[in-house]
Amino acid sequence: MRFAYKYRLYPTKAQVQFLENQLHEACELYNAALQERRDAWKACRKSINYYDQANQLKSMRAEGLLGLVNFSCCQDVLRRLDKTFQAFFARVRRGEKPGFPRFRSFRRYDSITFPSYGDGCRLLDDGKLRIQGAGLVKVKLHRPVEGQIKTVAIKRDINHWYVCFSAERDTVPLPESSEDIGIDVGLDGFAGLSNGREIDNPRHFKRGLAHLVRAQRRLSRRKRGSRRRRKAAALVAKAHRKIRNQRAAFHHHLSRWLVE
Repeated sequence: MRFAYKYRLYPTKAQVQFLENQLHEACELYNAALQERRDAWKACRKSINYYDQANQLKSMRAEGLLGLVNFSCCQDVLRRLDKTFQAFFARVRRGEKPGFPRFRSFRRYDSITFPSYGDGCRLLDDGKLRIQGAGLVKVKLHRPVEGQIKTVAIKRDINHWYVCFSAERDTVPLPESSEDIGIDVGLDGFAGLSNGREIDNPRHFKRGLAHLVRAQRRLSRRKRGSRRRRKAAALVAKAHRKIRNQRAAFHHHLSRWLVE
């Protein structure tokens, strides 16, 4: 099975600038490939696939038109666009609202993937991550990576950076147990167990609502397109991130406690 391991990165200012430039280049490649597909269909009703566009990468790199350091990352960007079109055509066949693929904003393009581990990105024995072009980046390895790493993704979350390893390993089944429990998810309380125990709802959103309201009020007062509005939008995103992380931690702790 494939298991995902996510760790926090602590890059320097120079490394942050480099990674942001790489995201910008990946976003530009994605939008250029999308524009090529749209123009080809409008001009001569020709459908361009992944292989047609991937064959152009070598010549584009020779001409200096690609800013992505790793060649495999360029291929992954084109695969990402191809999957988007495949999902679009699948929705059309099912009669659903199709939603034609759209251009991506740099501020919403938050990850690049190294599809082959060791090609441009590798975890060293000293616990640091070597990224092609960025050098050694500090990683918070809060647990070991088990199994064989297949792919590596570098992800930006507002002002935080993460590395996600996709590893392939065998599953280890838990020992058999005769214990069982019934769970009834509620509204007032989070859940009720069949042994009579009630689990309270921590209501993370309600607890963080005051901070979120202040951040959103500040955002509404800023002029659209201004630098101050972007800073205010980042504060709103950070408030939502904190609530999201609190919910995820609560769910993981509770589910683990139930399993044990």
